[in-house]
Amino acid sequence: MRTTTNLLPKMREQVSKLYSPEVQIKIEQERDEAKKKAFVTQRKYYDDYLHQLEIQNLQGILEKMKPLEAELNRAIQSLDNSIQSVNNAVNIISGIQSVSSIVARIVPIF
Repeated sequence: MRTTTNLLPKMREQVSKLYSPEVQIKIEQERDEAKKKAFVTQRKYYDDYLHQLEIQNLQGILEKMKPLEAELNRAIQSLDNSIQSVNNAVNIISGIQSVSSIVARIVPIF
């Protein structure tokens, strides 16, 4: 299980994977335009949330993250599994939404 202090690097890694050619090609092959749009929107939200986490006072953020650590770990693992399989746009979108919704409870940006 990841600890609060190493969740941010894992989240950075996931954002990089979400912008990778492999994932991008798979999403571009998706026929459902609504799914494509949802993916792009959710990926941007996740990237924005991560950016906000990185620029905030880290100590305060870590304190806020601590009670959500287990839930955030599960959401990150689920998203990781979805990214690894790259077969189901809905699973990837859902995974991004899960992580983003937890991060939004820590740092509201919208």
